[in-house]
Amino acid sequence: MKTEYLITGASGQLGSVLLDLLGNDAVGTDLPEVDITDPDSIRGAVDRIDPKWIINCAAVADVDLCQRKPELAMKVHRDGIANLVRTGRRLVTISTDHVFTGFKGQTKPFLEGDETFPANVYGESKLLGEAEALDADPGNIVIRTSWMYSSIGGMIPFLWRSLSESGEVLAVGNQIACLTYAPDLAIAIIDIITHGGNGLFHLINRPGVSPAEAARRLTEFTGGVVSEISWSDLDLDAPRPVYSELATSRGIQLPGIWDAIEHWRMSNV
Repeated sequence: MKTEYLITGASGQLGSVLLDLLGNDAVGTDLPEVDITDPDSIRGAVDRIDPKWIINCAAVADVDLCQRKPELAMKVHRDGIANLVRTGRRLVTISTDHVFTGFKGQTKPFLEGDETFPANVYGESKLLGEAEALDADPGNIVIRTSWMYSSIGGMIPFLWRSLSESGEVLAVGNQIACLTYAPDLAIAIIDIITHGGNGLFHLINRPGVSPAEAARRLTEFTGGVVSEISWSDLDLDAPRPVYSELATSRGIQLPGIWDAIEHWRMSNV
């Protein structure tokens, strides 16, 4: 069996969209069938499927769990990438804005070449995974993104559902980052591969907002009340970036944030 793409983490938000878009050119895998932390598991899948590319969407998405269990975060986000690299196939892997911390009042978005300072264990483990991918082969691709949402989950569906069903939502007001609509991201990833791209890309729907700002925008459709809180009110394990808005110097722009949210609304509500 030979195909163009092997997608790991294919049941998640991005993986499922990529699988739909790529159709017969891709094979999707996920736990427990294929485990990127197990070299034999990933080697068996590659030998069976024989892909030209691996698109890695597998991750521990729970930032607080990563903070509590750093060994798990490193096993998946660093060692898992190393296992994928050793297959010798071209690799696309997904990273995060949490490689940046930022500061209160910052207004200049982070570009691909800016110095990193991870906000938490999740960001640190993702940054180490980036190095595994790019140091092994400069032809590999690393995508940094943030606050992804889709038809099956993420911040926008959560805010919409809370406002629509209960008429109110608590939303954080002291963090600025970018939302990213999974179908926009998937289309851009395929375009980068198709046109021979390589290296590090920031792909997001700009500009950056706080969750509270996004929620207030949604009330134009849902009604309801937004109560603004801070991360400290939630007493979570992992610190969050203060400001982690991304921008790109690579020339690939996703649709703007409000256009993307409208596309999600028209497709899902």
